[in-house]
Amino acid sequence: MPKFQNPGALFMGTLVAQEQKFLKPLIENARKSGYTRVVEPCAGAFAMSHLAVQSGFKGEQIESSDVAMFTSIMGYAIMGKTLEDLEIKAEGFTDEEMKDPATALFAQIYLRTAKQAGKDYFNNILLDLQFRRDEHIKALREQLERAHGELKGMYYRPLDMWKHLDECLDDEHTLVIANPPTYTAGFEKWYDTGRRMTWKEPEYGIFDVKTGLQDLYAKCKEAKALVVCYEENQPYKTAGSPIFARYGVRDGVNVYITSNRPDEATFYAQGKKISRPNESRLEPLNCSMLPRDYVITPKSKIQLSQIERVNAQYYRQLWTHNFVGSSAPINIAVFIDKMIAGVFGIDKVALTMGAFGTQVSDAVFLMYGMTVPHKEYRLGRLLTMLAQNRKLIFSLCNDLEREKAKHLKTVQMTKYPEAKEMRGVMKLTKKVPDKKFGFKLTYESELFDRTEKQTLAEWLMKEERWKKERAKSKAQTTQK
Repeated sequence: MPKFQNPGALFMGTLVAQEQKFLKPLIENARKSGYTRVVEPCAGAFAMSHLAVQSGFKGEQIESSDVAMFTSIMGYAIMGKTLEDLEIKAEGFTDEEMKDPATALFAQIYLRTAKQAGKDYFNNILLDLQFRRDEHIKALREQLERAHGELKGMYYRPLDMWKHLDECLDDEHTLVIANPPTYTAGFEKWYDTGRRMTWKEPEYGIFDVKTGLQDLYAKCKEAKALVVCYEENQPYKTAGSPIFARYGVRDGVNVYITSNRPDEATFYAQGKKISRPNESRLEPLNCSMLPRDYVITPKSKIQLSQIERVNAQYYRQLWTHNFVGSSAPINIAVFIDKMIAGVFGIDKVALTMGAFGTQVSDAVFLMYGMTVPHKEYRLGRLLTMLAQNRKLIFSLCNDLEREKAKHLKTVQMTKYPEAKEMRGVMKLTKKVPDKKFGFKLTYESELFDRTEKQTLAEWLMKEERWKKERAKSKAQTTQK
């Protein structure tokens, strides 16, 4: 049975070590240069507030806000303030229980999970939450007490980001560090309990990622406050001026830290320049390449290995004339008898977030697939079949993603109404005319419980059948 083993993870925030390493000296040097106030709108798990304290700011110098009940419960607990003002009501819990922050957080987690009831994964977690209720509440209480100790003195309000910005942007001694939602209605989707838990919710507008960041920087352009913002965006499309970048959170999207005054912010970050993704650096792997005439047999050994983007791009450019393809967040190399034979890219973001504004899906996306040229075999079909294997996909997923992953999907742009290399491997589920390419074809298949060895045997059998049919067809054509 899956266990909800780490309630403390709720307080860790979304920043990885690279962003923290960049932001900490920035915040510390801003404090040394005269900034006396830190404002964190969209506080979430208070990641920026924790960084501010670690950088030398006192709790009394930090203001935070959010419009989520979950964050508000934490904020009130950190301040040592009663929850009565929040007027929390939770199905299956008493009003008295909702005065205790740890129990209120547990109720939010429990009811959020209950909304997903009906799926084995969530049912098991729900059972664990029921059976180990006291243990979970104790762990949450310990985390709240730790946060209270670290952020003691911090001032928190349930408040819309735009209203908070109106209050502080005219203060030249204020450092604003914002981490707005990375997808539209992020607050609502993540914390939704299906109305089984309610509270005195503040008035706010839904943050629309299509315009929200631009609106933020339009407001901050002439601000006296120094503004630093976390963005997930495509290259060259950030709203603010980038001062840091980390490549590849998902296909075509990077993490950026941006600012309304990039020169000043960069100076505070100890003179570090933006770490832009290096599009030109390509590196081969330390291995041989499968020869064009290599004979593949049932005894050949197939190995799959996750590789870096620079390695994948090297082979994609090598094997594809005039390559201009996009990259993928997860890149896999296919080795046959220890020689590289192909590379493909996987994107699993749609399992939990939806891809670029689409609805959450049960499909993992095959973003690209390229193979070494071969005289006899259609290696692209082998590559696709390997990508369909559940064991591989599950090795790339966390528990929640494994519960959701049921299909493999891919999209091809072609001048033909069918991609012949997909025939018998994946099913054509959508065909849309395209003015530039001819057709946009969507292919989909289930995931399969088979090993690399079994996949190789099945592929070889299909290749033999294809060769015989092709030879027969050529013979008939010649006779005519």
